[in-house]
Amino acid sequence: MQRLSLDTGILRVRNLTAMKAFWVDMLRLPVLVETASTVTFELGTDARGHTQVFMLLADEQADTPRRLTLEVSDREFPIFCEHLRQRGAYLFQSEDSSAPGCAWRILSCNAPEGHRLIIIGIDPTRCAPSSPIFSMPRQ
Repeated sequence: MQRLSLDTGILRVRNLTAMKAFWVDMLRLPVLVETASTVTFELGTDARGHTQVFMLLADEQADTPRRLTLEVSDREFPIFCEHLRQRGAYLFQSEDSSAPGCAWRILSCNAPEGHRLIIIGIDPTRCAPSSPIFSMPRQ
């Protein structure tokens, strides 16, 4: 995995057991550290070799439902796609994209406590070839 887009790397939840089960079952995230009130998952390693983590924190004042976006590599996307679609995730394939010349693939599914998980990747097989910019003749 590359990155999980959150305001912070911590999500406060009411039901730690259910949320942990979701992240382990749906994303197969390895648990690094677990206590009675927290679970810390490993997301992966960045380009500099630093471990990226995501923490669930049990709290009666849980976060309001959020949209959590996980960006994965093109190599990882088919693995997530098959696994998550078997569990009810919906696959979107963009007809166009905000990234010039490429098409996003997006998996979307509900997470416990009203959160929404979006997994995105770029499909390089659907990227348009670069085209040179032609100058218009002056009239």
